[in-house]
Amino acid sequence: MRRALSSILFAGSLALLGCTEQAEESSDAATAAVEPAAESIVVFAAYEDSGYLPTLFNEFTQETGIVVIVRNGEIPGIVDDVIRNDTDPVADVLITPSVYDAWRVAEEGELRPNYSELVSSNVPEWLRDPDKYWLALGYRQAEIIYNADQFDAAEIASYEDLAQEFDRRKLCLSSSSLAINRTVIAMLMRKLGRREAELAVRGWVANFAQPPLGTEAELVQAIARGECGVGIASSGAAAGTRLQVVVPVEAYVDIEAIGVTRHAASPDAAIRLIDWLVSPEQQKSHAEQTGLIAVAGDGPDRANVVLAAAGAVEANKLAERARYR
Repeated sequence: MRRALSSILFAGSLALLGCTEQAEESSDAATAAVEPAAESIVVFAAYEDSGYLPTLFNEFTQETGIVVIVRNGEIPGIVDDVIRNDTDPVADVLITPSVYDAWRVAEEGELRPNYSELVSSNVPEWLRDPDKYWLALGYRQAEIIYNADQFDAAEIASYEDLAQEFDRRKLCLSSSSLAINRTVIAMLMRKLGRREAELAVRGWVANFAQPPLGTEAELVQAIARGECGVGIASSGAAAGTRLQVVVPVEAYVDIEAIGVTRHAASPDAAIRLIDWLVSPEQQKSHAEQTGLIAVAGDGPDRANVVLAAAGAVEANKLAERARYR
């Protein structure tokens, strides 16, 4: 009888032990299920190479554990979506290929101040929004490029010099809708005044060898083939060709801009990403991959690029009046 009772007690102990182990396993599974997911950031960007940013941000994720989700789109659609807060998921960061787009989003109240001490140290003041809504990840300057077989650049030192009569029928430009050309016109208006700037642009039009080309690549090819002698293009556009370059003393620039959106779900992580991007190491790598000029380190002290952004609308109107399409 005692042996039977002992067997019953032993069996009961095993059953109880089994239940306890199952409960512990269930508790462990429940704990794993409620562990917080990795912090993430959503970046909205306008990039021709849609694969570059995800690859770049993989390094950031490996270093910080913060996952970066990239939503690539075209300008102006992606900018308009951020302005309307019509994005799913909500955008934390906006990267645009022109200062004008970042300026426009800030003017609509859809960016938030985001400077850290690292940004202030690494990014020159002229490449930052005075109100701290956006900053440059890199910049390109407008250069005068020419075919030495077709054109003598000895007397060219500025953009307005291309309006002189000796350039007649030798000038080619890309479309006035391109950000770099809009920047040049906006800054000419600031330098010369509206009337003199318009006369300079009309002089360009009079010197056109052919109608404006759609892209800078087409412009570079036309000059290389000798169809025209000279033009204006972003720094690096003529890389790999035998074309010559003149950098005006007062060279105008446009930037690749970045800012934290007003409705960002992870603003602190977004600022951490920006700090990472403006570090000297990442600036060097980013410049090599994109052809932009790095913002970190020493560089020229120029008029703040916000002036080009603020003058972009008037620059477009001036180009239309001058029949520069």
